Amino acid sequence: MQPWALVCPTSRGIGLEVARQLLTRTKLPIVATARKDLDKAREGILEGLENVEEDRVKVVKVDVLGSVRPMIPSRAPSEHTAR
Repeated sequence: MQPWALVCPTSRGIGLEVARQLLTRTKLPIVATARKDLDKAREGILEGLENVEEDRVKVVKVDVLGSVRPMIPSRAPSEHTAR
């Protein structure tokens, strides 16, 4: 199996820059994640990069908080909660 890199998230900040550096400094395929607007995320990763094979970047939708929110209580339990 060929090695590849997973960068999560890549919409902005450190993840965006890590994906860009991996593209310019390695030959690894990059799997990048974003919560929304995958095309915009991909464009941001590739913006201004020269001599990079654009097909090395795949952006997939991942929303970790979307699946966790229902499990988070709406309020903290009171210390007076019946046991």
